[in-house]
Parts: sequence; structure tokens; C-alpha cells
Amino acid sequence: MAEQLIASGSFTSDGAAKNIALRSDFDVFRVWNATQAATTQATGRGCKFEWMRGQADGAAFMFTKQNASNALDLEVISSGGFTRVDQSNQTLGAAKATSGTDVTLANPAVVTVTSHGYSNGDRVRIYGTTGMLQIAGYDFTIAAVSANDFTLAYLDSSGFAAVATAGFVRKVPNNPIYSPQGNRITAISKAASAVVTFAVTHGYSVGEKIRFKVTSDFGMVEMNDLIGEITAVSTANNTVTVNIDSAAFTTFAFPTSAVAAAGVTPAHAVPVGDAATVLSGSMQNTAQIVMELGAGADGPAGSTSDVIYWEALASGYTLAE
Repeated sequence: MAEQLIASGSFTSDGAAKNIALRSDFDVFRVWNATQAATTQATGRGCKFEWMRGQADGAAFMFTKQNASNALDLEVISSGGFTRVDQSNQTLGAAKATSGTDVTLANPAVVTVTSHGYSNGDRVRIYGTTGMLQIAGYDFTIAAVSANDFTLAYLDSSGFAAVATAGFVRKVPNNPIYSPQGNRITAISKAASAVVTFAVTHGYSVGEKIRFKVTSDFGMVEMNDLIGEITAVSTANNTVTVNIDSAAFTTFAFPTSAVAAAGVTPAHAVPVGDAATVLSGSMQNTAQIVMELGAGADGPAGSTSDVIYWEALASGYTLAE
């Protein structure tokens, strides 16, 4: 049996997890941290990482430099390593219980889940909470990740009545797989050109048109069924600006937890076309095979400014002559 190179490349780490999309499947994935391989640290650093099919999500074989030395130690890590993602597979991740302060009243909201194993940019679903039912079943893009906490990057919960407790979180793999996609809304400004904030990274582009569904439960009922063309996009704030004058509209606001408990339709937007064509973009299946690389001193995506090289390989067989 021989290994066949599928793809290879390099990148400079920005300190965040890295997703590498590939055109075909693979059985082996290797990463070299050239920056750490060329130096020694007082506290040894991971400089080579390997993954083989069958390993659990987050696992890796890690070669770590001994403290202040070029000698290598080999160990298996169970989190912060590699996660292979087939984006056509829509199976949710395992349920993980919230704990401690659960979901806070803050901008952005902070969720506590002991040893969650998530990475910056992951999408998670919140459900089963006691309180804060206005976000029950919502998906959120997460950020500011630590071992036991993460923020719901685009949710301002500071005006809600009470924290969410005794809930659960599940990772949403890549749902849906068509682009552009429908998105739930967390805020709409009152302005000559309305600015809309979405719960997950939206992926919209200037020139696309979206239809709004906003019931009276979310205040700004005047926005309901309007179609807006996107005139500006902010990736930093996960917002779009549309050519709808909302200055005189009712203020957008989440319903109370009690109202949500009785059943509401979440405020959302769906793509209906773009300036030149109708629905061409939303017919594109964007599913790929992706390798997710965990970040940090002992992660294959490395720390800020580390130069990383990688290769993906598939198993093959060579017949004896």
C-alpha cells in the first residue's frame, strides 16, 4: 500500500482555527509548523501533527519539541487537533449541557459549556433552556472561545429579562449546504438604509436580493415581506445594508421568553435573487470535504504568524511486478 498525494499547500496562521477545503477525500493529513520547527522555546511547542482516518474528532498525533530543545516527543491529543468534515453530512454533533452561568445577559452573550471543544467560527444550536426561550432552537456562529466558554458573536442578549439555564448545545456541521442561504435575524436598525445583523455568518454579497419575514412578535412588522437589495456587507459585524428605509418603522426587538414559549416564527431573511438573475446563486451546492485545524501553541493551525505547511494523502495500492 502506498500513499498518494491529493493536495498540499501553506498558510500563515492568524491564531484562529483553519479550514482547508479539498476537491476529493483523503485518508491521511499532515501539518508542519515551519516557524516552531526552526526555533526552540522555553516551553516546548508542537511542530508536527498527523491525522489518520478513524481518529476521533479533534484528535491528532502531535510531535512536540522538548523544552528548550530540538528533541521531539510524540503524544496523542484528543482535542484541538484535526476534524474531518464532509459538508454533505448534516448530522448534528453530540449534545453538551450548559453549566455555571449558562447563557448570560451581555453583548455578545456568553455561553458556558465545560470542555466544549468548539473552535472560533463554529456554528452551534441552543435548545432546551429554562428561560431565554426567544433564542431556543437558534443557530449561532461562535467566537472568543476558551476552554469552558464561548460567545454568541452576533447576539446582544443584554436586554433580555433573565439568563438561560439548564440548556444544551449541539454543533451544526454545515447546514444548509446551498449558497446563499436563509438566515435568522438578531437585529435590524432604524435607518434610511436598514442594517441587518444575522445569527450565523451569512455569506451574502452586494447585489443580492433578500426577502424579510418579520412578524409582530419581533416589533418591526413593517419589514415583513419586503425585498431589499444588499448595498453593503460588513464581515466584521456580520451585517448587510439594504435599500429599505426603516427609519420610521417600529423598533426591532426579540419577544419575551414567555411569548416565545407560546410559539413564534423567528425573524429571518431568504434569498430571492440578485441584480442580474433570479435565484442562480442559491442553486449552488457548496458542500466540500474540509479538514478543520485547531489553533494554538499545541494545535495544527498554530499561533499568530506561524508559517504552516500541510499535505493531504489518500491510500493506494501498488501491485508487485
